[in-house]
Amino acid sequence: MALVSLTRRFLAALLLACSAVVALAAPSLAACPPSDRTLEQKVAAADDVFTGVVAKRTVTGNTATYTVDVQRIYQGELADEQVAVSTDTRPRACGLPRLEHGGTYVFFAQEDGSDLTSDLRSGTAPASAAYVARVESLLGAGTPAGPPAATEPTEAAFETVADAPADVLRLAAPGVALVIVGVLGLVFVAWRGRRRA
Repeated sequence: MALVSLTRRFLAALLLACSAVVALAAPSLAACPPSDRTLEQKVAAADDVFTGVVAKRTVTGNTATYTVDVQRIYQGELADEQVAVSTDTRPRACGLPRLEHGGTYVFFAQEDGSDLTSDLRSGTAPASAAYVARVESLLGAGTPAGPPAATEPTEAAFETVADAPADVLRLAAPGVALVIVGVLGLVFVAWRGRRRA
């Protein structure tokens, strides 16, 4: 009996120790190590930096794709007002956590062909006033998303030309003089020919 009781206590203690080891190890296995890069380095590594509102989230396999309504572009050239940003959802991949639908974020994205990707270590974070101010201190005020503003057509300026007939006559005078000389020459030649006959 004593041996059974001792064995049970030993197994309980062993189980408790194993649980503690698993509990301590699990977060370190699942957690994303923090980035040691500065904001300047994150900006340099990003192809596109912009603010936007999360409109939709879809998950396919290990990839979550956020549909983002772009508000302001600080770096890069986004052709559309709405873009898709993909992230790896596996724990050690440092993918973006479940971003809030309707939440506004500063996205630091890399271009992968025609796709945009991002993760926790890139610099993507909620667009707090302080964080946006830090980004703007490095990249300026940015530009609003959307097609470039249409420029107003310039008005055509018309200038009145004074004394146009005098200019035309001045240009045409040498030609008219040559025609007159040619006609007089023909008349003279014809007159001489008649006289001889």
